[in-house]
Amino acid sequence: MESQTINISPTFTTMGDQAVVIQFEKNISIETNKKVQTLSRLIEESQIPGVIQLIPAFNNLTVCYDPMVIGYVELLEELKQIEGNISKQVPLNSKTLYVPVAFGGEYGPDLEEIANHAGVSVDEVLSILQSKPYYVYMIGFIAGYPYGGDIDPRLSLPRRTNPRIRVRKGTIQIVNNLTGIFTMDAPSGWHLVGWTPMEMFNPYAEPPSMLQAGDFIQYVAISKEEAELWGQEQQREWDLKWNS
Repeated sequence: MESQTINISPTFTTMGDQAVVIQFEKNISIETNKKVQTLSRLIEESQIPGVIQLIPAFNNLTVCYDPMVIGYVELLEELKQIEGNISKQVPLNSKTLYVPVAFGGEYGPDLEEIANHAGVSVDEVLSILQSKPYYVYMIGFIAGYPYGGDIDPRLSLPRRTNPRIRVRKGTIQIVNNLTGIFTMDAPSGWHLVGWTPMEMFNPYAEPPSMLQAGDFIQYVAISKEEAELWGQEQQREWDLKWNS
């Protein structure tokens, strides 16, 4: 748990007749994102009648509401009142999730390209990727997908010219300054570096996603053989060692 001293002056914009977008500074930074997370938490704690969903993103927060319960003007007054009282120490809960990853080979076919771009060896790329935890800015794209940053600038590459039609669930990928983990099979134009046998999303669990915005991802290398033999017992042992 940490406390963040913040001063927020966002703008409020309608999105249709059932949502308000609260926009902070138009940059991507942990500081700005923590403002989003803080306001989201305070709105949730306020339990405004008619607010049905909060969707935090990199630098904005979408508030979905039922206009039959609360009107736009009334909602805006409530939101601005919360925003006006937000410059204070607000505790933010977060965790670091250690994720086992089999890097390279069939699981990370783009590692050599990344290494050539960075002017380092593949082993150095793997060392850099594991050198620090990555802040989860938001969850989106597909169910439970974490957008983590910020990766080392040396490894920053734009999206692929030709996206892959299908990327396997569990694949670890990077693009620009971001990294993510596929929670199901899906297309991708990002660069693939590895694969985790760890279940990152379970629709029957509460919460269904292993990661939430504001958490951190830390990659830890395992062998291809370990990954392919992974099961419930291996996951229990891993969590006891790394995520207890």
